Amino acid sequence: MLTRRPVTIPSVEPSEGREGTLVTIRGTGFAPHVRNNCVVIGGMGACARPEPGSTDTELKVRIGPVARATEGDLLMWPGTGTDVHTERIAHGDTTLTFSEVSVFRNGAPVASAGIGFRLTDPSPHTYAGFVGRSPARVDLGGLEGGPALCVRFPHDSGAPSDAGWSSVDICLVLKEPTLAIDFSAEFSGDRSPAQCLGAVAKAVTANAALLGERVYADVVDGGDTGECELYVTKPYLTNGMFVLRFGAAAR
Repeated sequence: MLTRRPVTIPSVEPSEGREGTLVTIRGTGFAPHVRNNCVVIGGMGACARPEPGSTDTELKVRIGPVARATEGDLLMWPGTGTDVHTERIAHGDTTLTFSEVSVFRNGAPVASAGIGFRLTDPSPHTYAGFVGRSPARVDLGGLEGGPALCVRFPHDSGAPSDAGWSSVDICLVLKEPTLAIDFSAEFSGDRSPAQCLGAVAKAVTANAALLGERVYADVVDGGDTGECELYVTKPYLTNGMFVLRFGAAAR
């Protein structure tokens, strides 16, 4: 059984930022392996990836893609993580090759900083999921009609291939209990919206399975409208966040 000292977070500096801002969290009880600390910031508005050089009393994190300006608490889970992940996912004629992956399951209760953190600027080409009821037309392992996270890819955004996009960053946090998947990857082959999101959905399911987690994902293709919807859920889902950002190159 995993046991740890309770996490305390008396200090967060600065108290606002955007994608790329380095934030220092001071306290006690952080996981000794940096990537085993899952941090969400701005009221679950964005993930913040731990940086090298952190200790069990000082954790430095860099804010990832931000879908919208928002404000809220900083939350952190010290937990079990894994460096084992799928290196490549093929979905139809689309291939997703990973440059960085963190798959996380919480091993301790969530720690709240009790400090409002403000995300000041959205990142380009970044979309956020919202929790709602999944439609009957998706395949979510028998959980259709229940709570699911949905990310909409709007019809006026242009296909990834048309925009010259070749990479994706995602941060997915599903509660309860908490599971987080954080990855950067590059697309090759067919880069139409439905195929790219289908590859992301398959990557989420495959990497969650490495920890024995049952996560289901499916894509609704809008056809001629060009609008797609990506749904993700798991048993006992109560809340979560999903931020997805397309880019020209993987970080």
